[in-house]
Formats: sequence, structure tokens, C-alpha cells
Amino acid sequence: MGLATMAAGAAFAISSHAGPQELPLEMSARTDIPDGSTVKSYPAAVDAIVRAMVHKFQLPAPHGKLLIYATREEFEQGLIEHLKIAPELAQSTARFGKSAVGNCNVLVNEPAVADSTWPVRIELLAHELAHSVQLTVANRCGLARHQWLLEGFAEWMAFNVTDALKLDDMTQVRARLAAKVRVLRRKDQLPGVMQLDSFAQWVAARHKYGFDGTYSFAFLVTDFLIERHSLRQIVEYFRGFERSSDHLANFRFAFGETPEEFGRALDLHLKELLG
Repeated sequence: MGLATMAAGAAFAISSHAGPQELPLEMSARTDIPDGSTVKSYPAAVDAIVRAMVHKFQLPAPHGKLLIYATREEFEQGLIEHLKIAPELAQSTARFGKSAVGNCNVLVNEPAVADSTWPVRIELLAHELAHSVQLTVANRCGLARHQWLLEGFAEWMAFNVTDALKLDDMTQVRARLAAKVRVLRRKDQLPGVMQLDSFAQWVAARHKYGFDGTYSFAFLVTDFLIERHSLRQIVEYFRGFERSSDHLANFRFAFGETPEEFGRALDLHLKELLG
């Protein structure tokens, strides 16, 4: 059944049997970008997000599937299967985790998002689909670093998609996130970008500095990187992983500078932006 046909249904029911409900990460043939306020189902959400990514930002449609788990226990098993993580970590993650990307698929913990509005779900899905785009461009199902850029790009794209769908405004997003990060900076509770390089560093920083000290901060860093170089060069960075796993070489090739050189320019930018 095509997405356009599925999206026309009045509701999207989660099957009660074991195993996730599966949807392809596809879009309809239409090239217009819909009003996000009309999106009320997973098929319509995937269609709207992918259309925005492809037609407004010239990104490739992501590979893989959307896997929607009806119970926390099933989501936990999905984390083990697709992310290849230990059962203990999967169990603890499933207690609070709303979604994840593993094995090129987007996993959704339906009970964790059941009370969320569709605009909130769309933002969440757009973040995860942006990770899927990274993997599609790199032609692989896993990327190790730079974690601040992997997550920052996903946050940047999520908000740009909700802006394109008229669910948010990028000017307001930038001001809102800058205000949150400014508070942390003034309290000296903001990590350096090089402290967010590996996945282990990212997880440690997430625990120490919270959501805004990682995700909101990474959005601002990525926003500056795109302003400094362009979205096209971000895509070239991810494309570099098809040829090589050397993240430092891929960064230099895509942006014409080392992460340290970018970090110095970023420090000046943040001083002006955040005070």
C-alpha cells in the first residue's frame, strides 16, 4: 500500500501482536510541502518529513524502515536486534527512550510518545530521519564520529523540517535555543565542542550537562558550521564516510579546515552570540 493511500486513512492502528509495525521511509509523488497541522498519522508524518528534506533541502530520501513498537518490551528487543547493544543497556534505555536509529531503521517506542502531540512527534521523527539520511549518504548503517555533528545536524534538520511544515519558526528556534545555552555558559556549565566528539563523550556530557548542554548546543554549533561553509558541505562530510572511516580526514576534505581550526572560529562566534 502506498504512503499516499495509507495517509488517507482516518487513523493508524498499532498492531497488538508481537513485533513492530513496519513502514517504508518513502514519500508520495507530490512535490509540494504540506501544512504540518494536517499530519495526524505515522505514514503522513514520514511522507511530509521526507518531502521537506528532498524538495526543500535536496537531500536523498532515506533508506530503511520505520519500526513502531507497541510495547516497551518490544522496543527493548528492537534495540538489542538493531543497535546490537547489551540487554541490560537496552532495558535501561527502553525505560525512557522514545526513538532510536539502528541498522538503518528508525525505531519508535510508541508507549513513550503516545501522549505527545503530532507536532512533537514530527520533530522527533525528523531528527531520527535526519540520522537515516546521514547513513544513506554515507552508504553505511553506522557512523562513529563526530558525535556533535551527527546529533547537531539531526537537531538542525528537525527544526528546519518543522519550520518548512509551518509548525515552528527558525528565527524563533535560534533565539530560543541560544537563550537556553546562554544560561549554561554563564554558569560555566557548557562543554567544549571537542568534549562531544565520541559517542562515549556524548553520553557522559548528556548526563553532566543535560539536554540543552548537548543537543541544543550541538544545534548552535552545526548552525554556525552551515553558515560558515554550507549545507552542501555537510552532506559532503557524510558522503566522505563511503570512502573512508577517517573522520578527521573527512572533516578536512569537506570543510577545508581541521576541527581545531573550526573550534577557534566557533569560540569567537559563541562569544558574540552568547556573550
